[in-house]
Amino acid sequence: MKIHDLTQGSPEWLAYRAKHFNASDAPAMMGCSPYKSRDALLHELATGIGQEFDAATQRRFDEGHRIEALARPLAESIIGDELGPVTGSMGRYSASFDGITFLHDIVFEHKTLNDELRGCMGPSCVGRDLPDLYRVQMEQQAMVSGAERVLFMATRWEGSECVEQRHCWYDPDPALRAAIVAGWAQFEKDLAAYVPTEPSAAPVVGAAVEALPAVSVRVEGKIVIHENFDVFETAVRAFLEHR
Repeated sequence: MKIHDLTQGSPEWLAYRAKHFNASDAPAMMGCSPYKSRDALLHELATGIGQEFDAATQRRFDEGHRIEALARPLAESIIGDELGPVTGSMGRYSASFDGITFLHDIVFEHKTLNDELRGCMGPSCVGRDLPDLYRVQMEQQAMVSGAERVLFMATRWEGSECVEQRHCWYDPDPALRAAIVAGWAQFEKDLAAYVPTEPSAAPVVGAAVEALPAVSVRVEGKIVIHENFDVFETAVRAFLEHR
């Protein structure tokens, strides 16, 4: 992974993002973001015209960054290692990390706790229980960084006091990663052929990623006895055609 010395939100960071396929945009690309449609993302990257936010929305973003910084020491105590917020890339794939260890083996992803997350983040919650929106983002983060796992944390604060905190571990999912890679490949083709129009305001609801078949490989020595990559490729193509 190549590290970029950028401050999130700076003009340099925005210019960098415009030239990369970013983890935070991957849910929109995959059609599982409630905040932005795939058409809107195509429009932004093709025209360079980003989404505009009102003052209230910007305040929510600023608050999110504030509590992310407050939550990082909590994550460090769970991980047992220091975390640094960085931006990294692997070719055209990119990710901005809320925190990552020096060895890049563990990533920290933070969100503001809401009712949806409360509903799925019980005591036995694991990464696969999280909504696709978050799983897709973390899978690309793991792909870019080479991390072995991601600590997902959601918190609620009153001032500088944490009044509620939930967390779970996300482990990389090869099938989801393959779908993301295929999705960005198709998106790149669509971007090259894109003719600017007014983007759709409503998010595109994609087929559930979990519907994809699991990649199955059995190896004895160096000889592959069984694999189902042809089945998986067909499923990915069908997934993209029916976003």
